[in-house]
Amino acid sequence: MEKKFQITGMKCQGCVDTVTSRIKAVPSVSKVTVNLDDGIATVEGRDFNSRSILACLKGTPYKIEPVYNESPFPFFRTHSSGDGEKEQ
Repeated sequence: MEKKFQITGMKCQGCVDTVTSRIKAVPSVSKVTVNLDDGIATVEGRDFNSRSILACLKGTPYKIEPVYNESPFPFFRTHSSGDGEKEQ
């Protein structure tokens, strides 16, 4: 299973390393990728408990929230059809 989490408060690679090691310590987590630029942690594993992921950063300066309703389309373009109407 794979889940994504939004993490705020990270400012440097040391922050990423701390977050990564804490999440990796959660039972059943097999892989963690943390992106400093967008603050997204991608967590992979077998039947891990999302509450444990959320709890692993308590007492740190980082906040973590699950990412819900991930759209496969990161953005929609709007353009003019030529008749003054906008299409999506």
